[in-house]
Amino acid sequence: MSSASSGQFLDRLRPPAADLRPVITGLGVVTPLGVDRGEFYAGLRSGRCCLRKGEGLGELALNRAVGAARRQQLGEPATAGRWAARLGDFGAAAAIDAARRRRMPRLAQLAVIAARQALGLEPAAAPAAQGVVSRYGSERVAVVFGTGLGTLELTLEFETGYIQGGLAAASPALFPYTVMNTAAAIVAMELQLLGGNITVNHRDLSVHEAVATAVDLLAMDRADAVLCGGGDELGPWLQHGVERLAGLAADAPDGLPPMRPYDRQRRGFVLGEGAVMLLVERAEGARSRGARPLATVSGIGRAGDHRPRLGWPAAGQPATTAGAARAITQSLQAAALGPAELDFIAGSGNGTALDGLETQALRQALGAAAERVLIASVLGQCGEWLTSAGARLAAALYALSEQALPGTALCHEPDPQAALPGLVLAPRPATAPLRHVLVPALAQGGGNAAIILSRAVAD
Repeated sequence: MSSASSGQFLDRLRPPAADLRPVITGLGVVTPLGVDRGEFYAGLRSGRCCLRKGEGLGELALNRAVGAARRQQLGEPATAGRWAARLGDFGAAAAIDAARRRRMPRLAQLAVIAARQALGLEPAAAPAAQGVVSRYGSERVAVVFGTGLGTLELTLEFETGYIQGGLAAASPALFPYTVMNTAAAIVAMELQLLGGNITVNHRDLSVHEAVATAVDLLAMDRADAVLCGGGDELGPWLQHGVERLAGLAADAPDGLPPMRPYDRQRRGFVLGEGAVMLLVERAEGARSRGARPLATVSGIGRAGDHRPRLGWPAAGQPATTAGAARAITQSLQAAALGPAELDFIAGSGNGTALDGLETQALRQALGAAAERVLIASVLGQCGEWLTSAGARLAAALYALSEQALPGTALCHEPDPQAALPGLVLAPRPATAPLRHVLVPALAQGGGNAAIILSRAVAD
């Protein structure tokens, strides 16, 4: 590479000029709390909790219509009576052709509906003055989808057939859908998008890394708009596995949902599911097509810590959060902000030891500002899944666009060792302008990332 071309490449990696800064112009939300932006925002505004204890997850176990006898043959684990936050009808039947939908994994259906909303193709979405594809061309619109587990339930069905009956019983019709990039590929095919197509699989950081990849694609001029985000589905095999790993919350004596983010009586988490997609483009491009930005992606930071692959602090070992603090500091530096300029944190509190780790990292990174900044976790409303950071990013957009604070459902007695003093327990309007929101993410295994979203200023 010549020195001139090297310099041009490095210029692309520097903070972009105002017209080239990445902005979010679309949001698609398919979660138990709401299956479009309006319903999700209404859920945040009301503080509604979607965690339920009831029937099993058999109806979600397989992505094709199979009967009870077939599920019994597969050895599907019983899940009746367990807490979960499950999706009902999310609009796939109305939006996706029936013949294609029958062959489409459920995770891909979640992703397609969220992507359609982000592009303004659904009635509940807010369409821009000019569509993204008509403005840029389909070959300049990319897809970056983050997922922790991919099409897990369908993959297990395929593998179970092989284990029980050998090659003859392994369905060739299922095999193409067992790969991790299934959802991203189907989004592109369903929406006829010909740009880059990338799948990110990095546990709890998958959504953050998908957004970071989207920003990189724009900065390097490899796309003019990117659908990014992620999702994961809930099923009996996942619930069974997490329960065996002692991650699920035990029933609470009061009979209420047992997931207690930031609370002294933390008992573990309750599984949820969903997909969230963002449409990201340059501010200049958004303005040229008459799109109103929901927020600016101001800063992104990444760093690592030494943590066990499963669980949080290793038994008898001190919790290390220097990397998590460094990721937060990097995001502030990229956004040219000081800690005191943060107005809200869309936290990752889920009722586990993660709550204390996040609180420790925030205090390391923000110093005295950590004792004043407002923070809440929406996971007590919709449950926890590996890509639930998408729901937290959507909550950050809610805070910025509605100038309102979501609450921390199910937290009754905040633990000062695992919660900042500014913890918001109940949803309420903001009493001061919300300009910058931090969305941190810590993963088992040691990864950390942080994104800062800022209120978009009208030109």
